[in-house]
Amino acid sequence: MELNKYFDIHFERADDATIAKRLIGGAKIKGPALVTLILSIFIASIGLNMNSTAVVIGAMLISPLMGPILATGFGFATLNFTVVKSGILRLSLQVTIAVLASALYFYISPVQAATSELLARTEPNIFDVFIAIFGGLAGIIGQTRKTLDNVIPGVAIATALMPPLCTAGYGLANGNWQYFIGAGYLFFINAFFIFFAAFIVLKGVYSLPFHKQAEEVNRRNQLIFLVIGLIMAIPSIYAGYDMTIKYSESNHMEQFIKNDINQEGRRQVIDYSLDQTNKLVNIVVIGAPVTSEEQAQLDDKLQKDEYLQPYTLRFVNSVDEQKSTMDKTNLNKSSENLGTYKNLINLYQPTYQLVSETINTMKTTEAEAKALFPFVSKVEGMPLIDNLEQPKASQYMVIIHTTSTISDADLKRIKAWLEAKLSAPVTISVEQTTSTQ
Repeated sequence: MELNKYFDIHFERADDATIAKRLIGGAKIKGPALVTLILSIFIASIGLNMNSTAVVIGAMLISPLMGPILATGFGFATLNFTVVKSGILRLSLQVTIAVLASALYFYISPVQAATSELLARTEPNIFDVFIAIFGGLAGIIGQTRKTLDNVIPGVAIATALMPPLCTAGYGLANGNWQYFIGAGYLFFINAFFIFFAAFIVLKGVYSLPFHKQAEEVNRRNQLIFLVIGLIMAIPSIYAGYDMTIKYSESNHMEQFIKNDINQEGRRQVIDYSLDQTNKLVNIVVIGAPVTSEEQAQLDDKLQKDEYLQPYTLRFVNSVDEQKSTMDKTNLNKSSENLGTYKNLINLYQPTYQLVSETINTMKTTEAEAKALFPFVSKVEGMPLIDNLEQPKASQYMVIIHTTSTISDADLKRIKAWLEAKLSAPVTISVEQTTSTQ
């Protein structure tokens, strides 16, 4: 067909000797390649630690991790098991060096908080599998051309091999096995599907003398790799499904709040969180509290939404309103009975302790925030308390003072970081100042 020539991957293909030399040579880790590996490890670790996307991308571009992966795919496609063994050993060595070196960096780093760049590498899903497959296909096709172009740098950025390994090093340094396993899984997804894509393409473009036994071995290997790939993808499929459900629930909840809970000039929702485990929606409101009659009506409407049906609404008012109400009630009682003062002290002592602890936490949080986010000049915050008898910070109200206007992306990053730091949902208010306070 006329259309086939436009998609012919043999067009401008390099000769077999050039392809072999290029792929096998790219797997070497001696001399400059080893130095480049170590440098890329520390560049990626610093970028992740400082939450700098640009620095992380730079580490992806100079990382030599893809070489052994493509060489291993070449070895299997050409049945050159010497190359296979060499590629696997070299990749294993690179992975070990990367994880241990990054773990050492994060162990001695004064900044221990998990940044959004780190968190992004801990929960891989099926979309990462697709990126690895398409990136691997683009990468190996680019390597088989007569002249190399900008495909290879693009593939290095898209497939992101080094950052997951450094994130695994962070998990190892901090004893966080969830981060270690999640980031390790992301790396192996990327590495395997890049390898599989290289294997499939090289089988088609590299010239091999016909041999029936060799063809049978290649078909058997292809089936084995396909089964392994499907098994490896199962957790990512579940994660992708879970991510889609969370996105749909969040989107439906935002519409529900906008259309049914917010009342202009009377009540405003300032934050909410979906507790998937307990099927609970925690909603922070300011203004008029939600009456029991209103909540019953809202619950009925919630049951009609296919995504939000399992959830229960739970409204939280500001701590100042709750404290004011409790103060008035307790002071009225104390005027009638002197013994109530003792109850009042017992009631507020745990709350006072929690607030004192929060003040100390905010001091360290402010210092770390200034290091991670240059636009931050000051951080203030207090907890939202539901029950004064058994006080616990269900959420935090945080004021971020900045010296310049911050983007929505930066606001999301600092919110994710604060929630990880404080282990609770956070509502952020931004105040821009003309000078550092």
